[in-house]
Amino acid sequence: MKLKTKLLTISALIASTVSMGAFATTLRLADTMPQGVPNSKGLYYFADKVNEYSDGEVTIKIFSNGILGSERENIEQLGQGVIDMARVGAATLDSFTDAVKPVTLPYVFDDTNHMIHALNGDAGKTLFSAMEQDGIYPLTYFTVGARSFYTKEKAITKPEDLVGLKIRVMNSQMAIDTMNLLGASPTPLPMGDVYSALQQGVIDGAENAPQALTEHGHGNVSSYFSFDEHFNYPEFILISKTAKSKLSSEELAIVERAAKEASAYEVQLAQKAVDHAIEEAGDMVKFNQVDKAAFIEKVQPLYTKLKAESDYATTLLKEIEAAK
Repeated sequence: MKLKTKLLTISALIASTVSMGAFATTLRLADTMPQGVPNSKGLYYFADKVNEYSDGEVTIKIFSNGILGSERENIEQLGQGVIDMARVGAATLDSFTDAVKPVTLPYVFDDTNHMIHALNGDAGKTLFSAMEQDGIYPLTYFTVGARSFYTKEKAITKPEDLVGLKIRVMNSQMAIDTMNLLGASPTPLPMGDVYSALQQGVIDGAENAPQALTEHGHGNVSSYFSFDEHFNYPEFILISKTAKSKLSSEELAIVERAAKEASAYEVQLAQKAVDHAIEEAGDMVKFNQVDKAAFIEKVQPLYTKLKAESDYATTLLKEIEAAK
């Protein structure tokens, strides 16, 4: 779609929400995920609670399936006031704010429970404050599940197994640097291209949460899934500065309350989705556990570099460690 046509389409979609209520404040929320997956369900739960607690005075219109663009485009639209809210992953945000870089480090969280404890505590307060200083306004966080390696020809049990393998990663500098340190050849690709790339041998493997095996069919073109759990990215519901200014203090409190409740709801759904995917993919791939210690040792230069660049990163990493 040409840029001009795309912008006109987005403008028309957003403008259509104006007539939704003469007195209600309607907030437009962009999401790249399809309806029905846990993070999408979390957003609809959030919207329902905002509507309930405000007696319909504040409503949220969700645009799913990337209809308003990619996560990167949605972040830019927030800054421009084109949309009011968006669900965005930390790996995308690291190009817009250094605040999230510590939580995109490999192995920074032992598991999802550790992430939840950290983000519900001092680490979360420090992170959210730093994001706001960079003009990014988080309301709450969601989880997806730890990302691990899945491959076609051999299981990954130690870093040396990755040497020479082309591994698909997100277009994130942290992900690229991590793969280089582990010995793999990082290959950024859009998610929609991964299935065919695996099938045709363009890549040797990929890294993602177990749901990728079932929801995207990657288990049909892979043989092994190795639980090294190198990344565990939080996602965020973001609100624009413009949207915050539309809301009274009472309305903003309602939105914040609903967001926190949606987080608690979504993290339970996400864990169930991980468990279900592992069970469902049992006939598709061979699952194997790994000793993470050797992998963790390989990526320590990333920690050293980030701590040297920022006292903030050092503080946040200490708070994350304390949340174990």
